[in-house]
Amino acid sequence: MLVRRGVVAVVDDDPVLRTFLALWLRQAGYEVEEHTQGASLRQRSTEDLLVVCLDLGLGDIPGFDVLDHLHKADPDLPVVVVSAQSEVETAVAAMQRGAYDYLVKPLEQSRVIHTLRRARERRELFWQLHDLQGAQASLIPVAESSAMRDVMRQIDQIRGSDVPVCILGESGTGKELVARTIHQQSRRRNSPFVAINCASIPESLQESELFGHEKGAFTGAVELHRGRFEQADGGTLFLDEVGEMPPSMQAKLLRVLQERVFRRVGGARELAMNARILCATNRNLHAEVDAGRFRADLFFRLVVYPIQLPPLRARREDIPHLIGHFLRRLGKDVGRSVNRITPDALDCLVHYDWPGNVREVENVIHRAMLACRGDQITRAELPTELRDATAGHLPVSEPPSVAHSPSTLPTLRLDELEELAIQISLAQAEGDAKVAAQLLGISRATLYRRLAVMKHVTAASKKPT
Repeated sequence: MLVRRGVVAVVDDDPVLRTFLALWLRQAGYEVEEHTQGASLRQRSTEDLLVVCLDLGLGDIPGFDVLDHLHKADPDLPVVVVSAQSEVETAVAAMQRGAYDYLVKPLEQSRVIHTLRRARERRELFWQLHDLQGAQASLIPVAESSAMRDVMRQIDQIRGSDVPVCILGESGTGKELVARTIHQQSRRRNSPFVAINCASIPESLQESELFGHEKGAFTGAVELHRGRFEQADGGTLFLDEVGEMPPSMQAKLLRVLQERVFRRVGGARELAMNARILCATNRNLHAEVDAGRFRADLFFRLVVYPIQLPPLRARREDIPHLIGHFLRRLGKDVGRSVNRITPDALDCLVHYDWPGNVREVENVIHRAMLACRGDQITRAELPTELRDATAGHLPVSEPPSVAHSPSTLPTLRLDELEELAIQISLAQAEGDAKVAAQLLGISRATLYRRLAVMKHVTAASKKPT
């Protein structure tokens, strides 16, 4: 996928501040363009803009008018507002009109760089998402992360082989999609791909499902039934959740793999087995063998070439791509075009741990598309449990600007020391409440209560007496 570099636009009519801000950003590795007036920025395209640093006190056009123009032209463009006004009302107004963050003069270099880095990450997520809108759907929808690229390299290594493959990974990671990809890239691609879920079929019916049965073989067998091995003749048989197969069936499967022949239930004639075997499981088969629940000889027949699929929480960079893939694919089911997602919703989705992996992403996006009334998904359309789980990703407040030395700390009240510790921990954890709570040695629930008290005290202190 194309990686865009992007430009940071600094808009300020104060030459000294503009020069320092541009210098800091160039030292941090950003490409910067400077604007002395809001009109020049309004005349350029936003397509290659990474972030905009916008002063509200411009001489030619009110800064809020420029902010409104940018938000209308490109709602995904992060605009960091810079102002000498420290009033809460001004900051709230800027955020309500689409600003990403609000910085008060005089600026601190560390705070500016920290804010720009987070804004850049958000912009790049949206670029990835939008780039994917026009991409062609593939069997494995996302292979952008290094972990998934490694999986694709493993698949490519066995392109011309019939080696048995065991695909390992948590539920919902896409094991069947990987199996289908292996089949499509093999020399058996023009023959059937047949899948069976070993966990979903009762033990009494598994032999018939795999090997078939003759008419009259048992009560209810009113006609001949071709099993999955026959259906997959010349192609690929995929045994999903093979770790759930009962011991009696493990022995029969082992014989077929060894002898390359099988019999239908109730039949006397041996049939040749000509299918490539792929299997998958979310169990630890080594542990199952050690525990005596899975045959060691069958293990060595099936797990010749293992492929381990990473969970989605270990490849978060793929999440925006998955969202784009499902927005495009599920549009027909929903009956209307939902092709956008708000920054808050995207942040929520990226920071969620996804215990159900890719399958859960599809479910959540489908539900959100059905719930939304416009053409974009907002945080409100996401499931409550997902919003609650990501509530811990808190905005990072400005780290304390005054360095407290050991000699000055005793002059602070206990509540001020507590607030200082929380601010420092949140800054170090980059807004992650779980990490901040660990740094503080308290639970997340306690951290939330402390933050609520701090907010209440701050609000009360601003009320006129």
